[in-house]
Amino acid sequence: MMMLASPFMSSGLVVGGAATMQTQRFSMPQMAAVADTLASIQGPDLYWEEKGPLQDPPKEESDFKEYDTFSLFLGACSSNGVDLNQADITVLAPSNKACEEFSATYGPLTKDICNYHIIKGVVKTDALGSADLTTVEGSKVTYRRMFRKDFLDNAFCAAAASPPRTSYQGNIAADNGLIHMINEVIYPGWSESAGGDGSAGDPAATRA
Repeated sequence: MMMLASPFMSSGLVVGGAATMQTQRFSMPQMAAVADTLASIQGPDLYWEEKGPLQDPPKEESDFKEYDTFSLFLGACSSNGVDLNQADITVLAPSNKACEEFSATYGPLTKDICNYHIIKGVVKTDALGSADLTTVEGSKVTYRRMFRKDFLDNAFCAAAASPPRTSYQGNIAADNGLIHMINEVIYPGWSESAGGDGSAGDPAATRA
């Protein structure tokens, strides 16, 4: 009777009548915590847009330029002592482009602003409309569904698009929670009733 070898073992070698079985160790995929995950993944895709024709040689506006990263957000969290590796969190991650645009008007990201990007609890994108969106900073993010997108305060979240429009990923798994990419920096005090212009809570006044 023929015996079938286990798929989890390599073939045996017969030496002196004794079978020596070599087992193969299968490594399980390992995830990293949020900070290390953000440092290693590709951010939103970027295109040349209006700067394309100014390049040498010229580029089409719809030509792919590069993938953004999250180094500025990570640096702000680190310098402000914000822990992205605490248990059971959802991080709303603005890329470098979003951080640069925010800082050009309002200055650097503060501790409160960084903590406002961390929701207590693990919240998938399909639960944003029903979940408690209380942040580590202490206040809640406002959820709206508009234009087939999920908006968190002034930013849209985890929205896919066709080039040359930039896509933002969501539900990126980490050891201690989830990451959703957002297209703008959000901040405490944002108010929809103020027309979404932030006049009810100027982020420049958020200093901690």
